[in-house]
Amino acid sequence: MTEENNTPTLRTAEQINAEELRKYWLDPEQEYPEPHFLFEYNGVGFSPLGGIQAISGQKKNGKTFVLAQLMAAALGTGSERVSEYLGTLQTRQDTIDWLGHEPRVLYCDTEMEQLNTAKVLRRVHWLCGWDMKQRSERFFVLWLREVPKTENQSSNKERWRLIKNAIEQISPDIVFVDGLRDLVNDFNDNTESSAIVGEMMSLASQKNMCIWNVLHMNPRPSNDDESKMRGHLGTELGNKVSDTFVSIKKKDSNTGQVTFTVKQQDARGKDIDDWQFEITDDVGGLGIPKIIGTPIPKNDKPEGDNPEHILHWINEAIGKYTWPMSRAEIKKLVFGEIGGQKNTGKQSIDLTIAINSGWLEESTMKKNGSYMLQPPDDLPF
Repeated sequence: MTEENNTPTLRTAEQINAEELRKYWLDPEQEYPEPHFLFEYNGVGFSPLGGIQAISGQKKNGKTFVLAQLMAAALGTGSERVSEYLGTLQTRQDTIDWLGHEPRVLYCDTEMEQLNTAKVLRRVHWLCGWDMKQRSERFFVLWLREVPKTENQSSNKERWRLIKNAIEQISPDIVFVDGLRDLVNDFNDNTESSAIVGEMMSLASQKNMCIWNVLHMNPRPSNDDESKMRGHLGTELGNKVSDTFVSIKKKDSNTGQVTFTVKQQDARGKDIDDWQFEITDDVGGLGIPKIIGTPIPKNDKPEGDNPEHILHWINEAIGKYTWPMSRAEIKKLVFGEIGGQKNTGKQSIDLTIAINSGWLEESTMKKNGSYMLQPPDDLPF
């Protein structure tokens, strides 16, 4: 080899700049795929793989219960309880098919007591129909409240380091950080806020996963919908996320019933319907969130021939309506506010299954035929 061949080729500044930019140019001839949404509600997708999302609200307004719903939806595909308690909030099957495996979930809690974090884990296990005390290879929980500071960095920075290590170790498809404020030293520091949100964006994109962050709202304004997430951290997060959801708690002054409404405050994709949920005592003190008034997943069978649908509206009707009811009134109930079906006036309804099963009994209290509700003892709700 000659001395001339050993001479390194010197690149000009222009060549260096061109090479650096090459991988960032968009090519109009290339097909760029649509995002793969991990979740959908009433058929509308949200939470794209490769993006970051936010859930906010005032303190004690049900944000962690919303996370439990999302985690159960991601983990419990095919679970009867997930279908019953979450309705049309579910994981997109085409995204699961694209991934080639059922989603893996990492939940990171930075602030609750250990028992409460354990309840979140068991709440999700119960909804999925799993053993509440058996580890799952798809669901991992980090309890980070008591992480100490080290010689080199604060406990907040140490929490974020541990989360990143866990992501490398288990390769989750979705990560929930509850809450983001405990990963930074100062949520009003522009540089620090921009750094962690930017790092999350890059990590989500590189690993092709979703990262959900919980961050409290500023003190309550006149309207929860108008409130912003706290500090410069909230501003930076709000600017970068694909979706921002808000959880709002309301208590009926007459009945004392507590309900939560989940609203999509901002979105880059299609808008999603609000959903409401209540906390049931179906598993004692564990607290199970159940969406209110959501239509059951579609079934190819007609409503009158579908026992699951009949059980659904019977359960919803208990204690809420005055019985007996005529066939026309029951039809309005099934195809209206409970059934979630559009009432065109042309639908027929077959009560044979309900009557033969003893769930409806003919009544003589009204003329022209009416029925009393006799709910079964073993309703699966």
